[in-house]
Amino acid sequence: MEETSINTCLLSSLLEILTFKHLHPKMSNYQQILRSEVVLEKYGKALAGKTGNLRFPYYVMEKSADETPFVVLITGVSDDSIAGELALQLSAADPKLLILSARAKSKVEGIKDKIKSAKPNVETRFLNMDLSDLTAVRNAVGDLKDVSQIDHLVCVAGVMFPPYSKTKDGFESQLGVNYLANFLLVKLLLPKIRAAGPDSSVVIMASSMVRQGKMHFHDFNFSDGQTYDTMVAYGQSNAARVMFVKRLGERLKVEKIRVFSIDPGAVQSGLQRHCPPGFIDQVEEWKRAGAMVDMDGKPIEIPPWTTTSEGAATVITGMVDPTIAEYNGSYLSQNAVSDHELHTHINDEGNWTKLWELSESLTQERFPL
Repeated sequence: MEETSINTCLLSSLLEILTFKHLHPKMSNYQQILRSEVVLEKYGKALAGKTGNLRFPYYVMEKSADETPFVVLITGVSDDSIAGELALQLSAADPKLLILSARAKSKVEGIKDKIKSAKPNVETRFLNMDLSDLTAVRNAVGDLKDVSQIDHLVCVAGVMFPPYSKTKDGFESQLGVNYLANFLLVKLLLPKIRAAGPDSSVVIMASSMVRQGKMHFHDFNFSDGQTYDTMVAYGQSNAARVMFVKRLGERLKVEKIRVFSIDPGAVQSGLQRHCPPGFIDQVEEWKRAGAMVDMDGKPIEIPPWTTTSEGAATVITGMVDPTIAEYNGSYLSQNAVSDHELHTHINDEGNWTKLWELSESLTQERFPL
């Protein structure tokens, strides 16, 4: 009885936090840092309603006869990643299949072992996919011919602040890996996502850097590196992700397929591998000096460093939180809809159309909806 009371109090507090955020959209995002376990406890019923059993520390929810096991595909899985943490958390829900994608099998072995130890009956599968090569993306999708449906596609993989280079297809690496590969992946997997029916989801990782980003339609390759700024390019790739999600969410809302872009917060992970020595200290100095500004020159509040579990929390919110379904296509930050933080360039529907058409041209893949 005591454990039940604790759990009830926890869930009640979470509901109050999320409700307050929706009613007061200008409050700081960074008052909403929650662990993924907490969000799963709150919205587990929404996931179970589609998928099956969920077992958490305080209670067990049994599935009903009309509930079927679910399939999740997560990109960018490794031991030190939000994607890896997400896979561990979702394994508690007894999915039918967790498809763990990375550039090399060695990256997912640690996570697979942890899942096998905790949930030996959960099937995991490695999917080799190099997002810097669109042919490799197509081949990876071809390897999923035996998978009839995907209930949740979570695109976490990405690259941040690398030196200038191009993907195999000739695109600036951050735009190619972070955005164009995801555009193609979603297009190719959409029939399997539709087969999963209402409440399936597409969740794409973004970043708070979107507030400093825009799409450079006339020079997205930065004059073959001559005008390259790694932070500007990272901002561009995130602007593209968010604008793509906005148009996709708008078009899929009628099918009740959830589509959200996610700012996971400032999570220290393998994503920072290209950052120069002392980068973390530099960010702390920027915080103290208020040195980060958006495209309008307004100060940006830099979040505190968070854990991979806290970063995964907003992903889970995008996957299953029923209270935000009406905001399909939105940008989520710290478990709440945060479109008000985006620059007008990103909220411009004309730019969504331009990006969609450009993406079809660059990937040589028509994506009608």
